[in-house]
Amino acid sequence: MRTNILGLAVALVLALPLAAPFAARADDRIYYGTRAGMHLTTVSKSGIGTANAVIRLKHTPEDAKAFCEEYLYDKSAACVRKALAELKVADQVSGNCTTRTWIDMYGRRYAFAGEARKSDVMIADYAIKDLGTGEILDGSAASGYDIQLTIFRQLCPGLAT
Repeated sequence: MRTNILGLAVALVLALPLAAPFAARADDRIYYGTRAGMHLTTVSKSGIGTANAVIRLKHTPEDAKAFCEEYLYDKSAACVRKALAELKVADQVSGNCTTRTWIDMYGRRYAFAGEARKSDVMIADYAIKDLGTGEILDGSAASGYDIQLTIFRQLCPGLAT
């Protein structure tokens, strides 16, 4: 009897991760800007590493609160409501890991072009091309490089290590 209970307990512990809904970890966050607290919650992931990779996102009250408290130093409920109302982003990012292209939460398209050629103005490790402008992101925060590299790495793990 004791063996059966132990076996059942082990089976339950092993099955819990399969039954539990997707829970985002802090490292699963997708950032929509470079300031403190500018992140979105990952709701689900599908097709990761494929030609149809999708990460579903939501701007939650917790995300808005983080922005208000960490960047604006405002702990008011009014700030949270305003942050929720003002942010206009899509509810997903998607990518094609075969072509190494993706669309961010603003609808902008990017391509991963491998290792970057270093220069005085290029500080990036990888070449990420904005397909709308044709520009290669230079690696600075102002270019959005870190945000786009994080999105690509989460959609297509192992391609930019």
